[in-house]
Amino acid sequence: MCVCADPAVRAVVAEAVARAGAEVIERDALPATFDDVGLVVVDRATRQAAGDTLRTSGAPVVVVGDDLDDDGLVMLMLEAPVSHHVEDPRDRDLGITSEKLVTGDLFGLEKYLAPGATLGERAIADDIDKRRAIAEVCAWAETVGARRPVVHRIANVVDELLMNALIDAPRESRPALIPGGRARLRWACDDRVVAISVGDEFGALRQRDVIDNVRRARGERGRPLARDRRDRDGDGATGAGLGLYLVLANVASLVVNVEPGRRTEVVCLFDLARRERPAVESGVRSLHVFSSPAA
Repeated sequence: MCVCADPAVRAVVAEAVARAGAEVIERDALPATFDDVGLVVVDRATRQAAGDTLRTSGAPVVVVGDDLDDDGLVMLMLEAPVSHHVEDPRDRDLGITSEKLVTGDLFGLEKYLAPGATLGERAIADDIDKRRAIAEVCAWAETVGARRPVVHRIANVVDELLMNALIDAPRESRPALIPGGRARLRWACDDRVVAISVGDEFGALRQRDVIDNVRRARGERGRPLARDRRDRDGDGATGAGLGLYLVLANVASLVVNVEPGRRTEVVCLFDLARRERPAVESGVRSLHVFSSPAA
């Protein structure tokens, strides 16, 4: 179901779900119930006018053209009826997100790149692997045309995500040995974006972890308060949500794919074409948390 005034948004969503063998119902307003609806796409005006209606949606909700500096949107995302935000309707994230939600095929940074992109991949088992991988990815980013500030942001993000995967994953669920390394780093680019992903085999990252870090980014305005690393996820637990504050402040798009209890993949997109830095306060322009049904 698509409730958006912009015909371009409706066209993108319709094309994306058609590739998945589904069809879009276009409406001028949200219905009272969401029976037999597998996906809801709304614009900012619809979200603001909806009141509590969106909270009753049993389907994933994508909000287009909204702003993560809006408390109403953040609260909806914190409470999880809204799990996807695309600030710019022209971002190709909108079509990719719609297709992923309809098909249930969630994982893989390839989905965010033009066909034919060449991928790099490394298994990361310890801090030595991490340092070597960061150097390798930064050298590669320079060769594909990323400017120095972008390369610096890539280094910070890769460092933080790998630290999460190697150090901050829940101790009680960590196996003694994961064949091939504890974390998997992948990278690729096309003429528009650099894509980086880090995956682990824990599936512990929650939507609340992500949105709590959005709220922290807004509250601290780019100046992180000192705190013990054990409490950086805000609830005293060591978890995969640690450090997302810094990631959110440095990427254009953040995509979190979770199969609860089994695996997590965090995909970060960096613009090659745009010259502006993401806003420090809310950072990311496009934010998505996908979760597959628990086994």
